[in-house]
Amino acid sequence: MDGKTWARYSISIWSDIDKSTEEKRLDHPALFPVALPSRFIEIYTQPGDLVLDPFAGLGSTLLAAQQLGRHSLGIELSPEYVAQARKRLSSTRTNRQNTVLICDDARNLLHHVDIATVKLCVTSPPYWNILNQKRTADTKDKRNYDTIDNNLGNIDNYELFLDSLSEIFEKVFMTLVPGGYCIINVMDLRKKANFFPLHIDLTNKLCRQNYKLDDIIIWDRRKEYNNLRPLGYPYVFRVNKIHEYLLIFRKPAT
Repeated sequence: MDGKTWARYSISIWSDIDKSTEEKRLDHPALFPVALPSRFIEIYTQPGDLVLDPFAGLGSTLLAAQQLGRHSLGIELSPEYVAQARKRLSSTRTNRQNTVLICDDARNLLHHVDIATVKLCVTSPPYWNILNQKRTADTKDKRNYDTIDNNLGNIDNYELFLDSLSEIFEKVFMTLVPGGYCIINVMDLRKKANFFPLHIDLTNKLCRQNYKLDDIIIWDRRKEYNNLRPLGYPYVFRVNKIHEYLLIFRKPAT
């Protein structure tokens, strides 16, 4: 990475991460673009390092790792998404032998990954069950993940969702090498009058597991919201959430 790229990546608000034309056509309710994990892979790893995504979705992290010459392992619960991800991964010829995608529950992570072997985890876990309701900022239709019983995105109780999520990241911590990084893409949530600061609540839980919060980047997604409306007008002022958090955690080196 040259100095100019280093400086651009160091800005605390990323507003230049866009989905490709191919990504806009894919059928997933919360796909993140390959450009996002690519940056973190460039920043925190070297060729030959192992990159992990325990919520692999359509394989964006694995595809980014493949393109950059890193080994990668992803776990995805949905057979449908696994099939789509494998199709995406087969479209590139580079380093395909270093990419492993497993259809399983992320809770079984330690069945598939050795302790202290992962240099970087980049992932976007389910946004609780928020995708089961219409998007408030622009009223787009609800698009939930799937109806699989043990999908975290179908848990109704917020505290239970947090506990389940933090248990998975406790296992991720075990797979990281000392000094390794874990990047988690999350957004804060609202259900009517109730606000849920997910990025704060998850950070507090992970720091109690000995993760160190190293930094936070804001992912500015305003370009994806074309029909913003005045939430709550004229009775209760509500904020249109058009950003997400990229939480940067590190496993202590010693």
